[in-house]
Amino acid sequence: MQMADFERIVARLEQESLSAPTAYKLKVGLLALVGFGLIAVLMSFAGLGLIALAGLALFLLTSGVGAIVVLLKLGKLLVLLAIPLWFLVKSSLSALFKRLPAPTGTPLTRADAPALFDALDEMRRRMRGPRFHQVLLVEDMNAAVVQRPLFGLFGFPRNYLLLGLPLLESMSAEEALAVVAHEYGHLAGSHSRFAAYIYRMRLSWGNIQAITEQWRGWTGRQLRKPVDAFAAYFNAYTFVLARANEYQADAASAELVGTAAAVSALKRVNVSGGAYERFMEATIKTTRSSDVPPRDLAEQWARTALVPPPRELVQKDLDAALRRAPHAADTHPSLKQRLAALGVDEAGMALAPDALTRQSAAQAWLGESAVGHRRAFQERWCSLVSDNWREQFQHWSQKRERVAAIQAMPERGADEDAELLHLTLQLQPDEDHLPALIDFNARHPDHAHGLFLEGSQRLDKDDETGLPLLERAMALDADAVRAGCERAFAFLSSRQDPRAKDYADRWNRRADWEATREQQLGVLAADSEVRPVDLPAQTLARMRELLAQVKPSVSQCWIARRVIPADPDAEVYVMVLRGDRWTRMRDKEGEIIQAAVRLDWPLPGHFCTDGAPYAALSKRVVKTGLALL
Repeated sequence: MQMADFERIVARLEQESLSAPTAYKLKVGLLALVGFGLIAVLMSFAGLGLIALAGLALFLLTSGVGAIVVLLKLGKLLVLLAIPLWFLVKSSLSALFKRLPAPTGTPLTRADAPALFDALDEMRRRMRGPRFHQVLLVEDMNAAVVQRPLFGLFGFPRNYLLLGLPLLESMSAEEALAVVAHEYGHLAGSHSRFAAYIYRMRLSWGNIQAITEQWRGWTGRQLRKPVDAFAAYFNAYTFVLARANEYQADAASAELVGTAAAVSALKRVNVSGGAYERFMEATIKTTRSSDVPPRDLAEQWARTALVPPPRELVQKDLDAALRRAPHAADTHPSLKQRLAALGVDEAGMALAPDALTRQSAAQAWLGESAVGHRRAFQERWCSLVSDNWREQFQHWSQKRERVAAIQAMPERGADEDAELLHLTLQLQPDEDHLPALIDFNARHPDHAHGLFLEGSQRLDKDDETGLPLLERAMALDADAVRAGCERAFAFLSSRQDPRAKDYADRWNRRADWEATREQQLGVLAADSEVRPVDLPAQTLARMRELLAQVKPSVSQCWIARRVIPADPDAEVYVMVLRGDRWTRMRDKEGEIIQAAVRLDWPLPGHFCTDGAPYAALSKRVVKTGLALL
């Protein structure tokens, strides 16, 4: 189903669910039952097919000599029918009962975090939901509830609560509980047991589609078609309820901790997410100057999260989150929609959350054990990133060496000056390089690289005058189109500017063209058009030297320029090699091609012999091109 069709169906179903909510829920419930019936029918078809084939074979074996002869003649057909059915049944049963991997993290117990478990007990009592079988502390800026069925897809699920330590460091215990209560609300029945049922059904159908993707062969593809068709409509029908379930989970959260704390938590998640992203970016930047990662990353973040960030940054993160529109395929409403559902007006939405002045959730829930968890987290992180960190440090060291080399040049051209500006910008990202870029482009107004750098810097400063500079750079250098469109799209899409789509479409067109060009460059087509060549004497001499190194010996060689339909200006060549008489008599000309490919030629291109499948192409090269030997 195309996205546009999906959006139209969802819009229609939203109206239907509003006009007749009870009937709509009944229809969705019946649709879920029909879906499982469909899977049962398809599995039964495959199983009965296997039984029928086995029964036929057994009948023929027990029916006398003549029947055995028939069985031998039909044996290949029976095997061809049975094999795909067997693999379909086998892979499906294996996936159905194969246990999903358990979530990973540091297990928390009541002895480690009594305040946390007291809060979870109260939440469970008031929201009337299932218990958590395990609570795990993870290293993400997130919190989640995960169900893991006992028997693969079905049966007695174990419930896991995943708490991200960075998230707990950045919000109060009330806000963190609001986040947990939202996730728990999908499973609990305090507001709608049917909504929790639909939530689980959507997860189940996602797993079922993953299983059907394993169905291979013609039989598997045919059986997969009705599953894919049904899944698309089931997703559309349940999408409306799933999105409504997000509002219900928010309402359950507000009922538990209070509307003010729930609203603050929704805002805090977005604001803290931006702060953590900047914190990690600043940490990664230190690869430019240090060959080892910081050993106190988690402790640094714990201290940073308690320091009120600049008000303008907090407001910027919140405003960006409020502008963000919901994705058509995402059941989560936008932040603006969720706040409105909780009764927050426009003025209240724009108010940034207060600075975290009290204990963080990590301090309140984990107590003294938080120190040990931070140390364990940062030790694992250091161990994980150390090798890549050293590689990045070496990478930046090479860039510093290149800067020194350019600066030591007695004379520099525009390209060297642009490269120096680019390297300096990378090595010193927090400095203001815009004046130097403006000065460079004033002296070199048609230098694509300089224009691109200045345009990017202006966009980084929220200055829209960078867009015309990117356009000018792309007009001067077509290779800058994709990078320029990416920068423009990122700038405009964050502001919900409709012009972002034009840049996305332009990026896609360029990417499609480049893919076509690469495919044509990589494959020597037998019907390729060729043109004459005009090569410098030095290049021709070098190519003749290389031809003398090819073993078995080459007696004749012609070269022509190959025309690439997607890019007629591309410089790529085709060389026709003909071995000496002894090589041709032994049919060893293929070895000539293998030997030629291994050499370092001064021109890009392909090699072929004058035999099939390139006989006609070789004639055109001989007629049009230049004889090297």
